[in-house]
Amino acid sequence: MEELIKSAQKGDIEAFTKLVELIKDDLYKIAKSRISNESDIEDAIQETMIETYKSIKKLKDLSKFKKWTIKILINKCNRIYRRKYKNDISIDEYNIENLNENNIKEKEDELNFYDIIKILNYEEKIIVILYYMEEYSVKEIKNILKMNENTINTHLYRARQKIKVKYGGNKNG
Repeated sequence: MEELIKSAQKGDIEAFTKLVELIKDDLYKIAKSRISNESDIEDAIQETMIETYKSIKKLKDLSKFKKWTIKILINKCNRIYRRKYKNDISIDEYNIENLNENNIKEKEDELNFYDIIKILNYEEKIIVILYYMEEYSVKEIKNILKMNENTINTHLYRARQKIKVKYGGNKNG
């Protein structure tokens, strides 16, 4: 990946495109945790890629490309969320009028994980995604989200408890 980043920093569009391909699914999952509308998710990812491309020359530690891109994405998602939604929405609120037979199956496939985490608040969702799906450590999440490690651990603990209670576990287990 570092060779692709070096090439992209020199202006190689093909190398940048390959980098995007490597992380696009992860970016989608993270954006989906904040924004429910598919076109807004696409906008957030597209804006993230534009900013990443424009700023990639500034990236000093090549091993942090993905974390750096995720930070940009989170900021873009939050901006779109504040601008368009203003009210707190949950991950499972879809625009039913826009659903059709072709994308219902796609939505069902996406919902397995998102059904589980829909009971969590935004901070818990993003931390759970970064921790369990992206397999970042608490220290890495601290750097991405600019949060205290104890706060992250508290969010993880609360998220686990909510999920246990909701899906048949016990609160003390």
